[in-house]
Amino acid sequence: MTKIDLLARVFVIATIIALATAVDYYKLKCPPKTKHTMCIYGTNSHPSRNCGVVKGSGPTDQEKREILKEHNDYGHKVASGEEKRGVNGGQPAAKNMEDMTWDDELAKVAQTWANQCTINHDKCRSVSRFSVGQNLASKSTTGNDFPPVVELIQLWENEVSDFDKNNIKSLPASGISKTGHYTQMVWAKSNKLGCGSIKHHKDGWNKHFLVCNYGPSGNYLGQSVYEV
Repeated sequence: MTKIDLLARVFVIATIIALATAVDYYKLKCPPKTKHTMCIYGTNSHPSRNCGVVKGSGPTDQEKREILKEHNDYGHKVASGEEKRGVNGGQPAAKNMEDMTWDDELAKVAQTWANQCTINHDKCRSVSRFSVGQNLASKSTTGNDFPPVVELIQLWENEVSDFDKNNIKSLPASGISKTGHYTQMVWAKSNKLGCGSIKHHKDGWNKHFLVCNYGPSGNYLGQSVYEV
């Protein structure tokens, strides 16, 4: 076998593997009259003109580590009963909260939505393995730098001040109107995380927009956030 033949065979095998593992987002179930984010914008989307001047697309490797660490550090804080903020007192300790791990597919879908620079939730973002929850945050500055990614995540954590600890065992509709980002962060069954981000300049502001997708999704009404 010649070197060219060997390279050709390797290419064919790699192509077959890629096709076999590719996700057909068109086959995933979406709510009526909606389309999956990856079907609308494609698997190789670029930042929208709506973003203005893009300074950075996607979290850096360091930011990915910071995002994951902040989520897990805060999860440990809540799980150990050290979160003292909240309506009717601090939050109870958790028995079943897991550490989150980074998920590249969730991150890819999140980045596709972040590229649109739209501060609203997309309509369909599920993956073949599970349904997917989502947190959004945006922070701006007139300075030369961009707000650090950890500061955006802390906006979600701070929602705990409005969360009633008595709603841990059964989440009511009122429990997510002001605190849905917090409850998704600490939802015990959500153990996969992937985020996308855009740093962009628009209307005189340096803006940092963060989209984090979580799997399996949390914030199911009537279900427990975690076991006490």
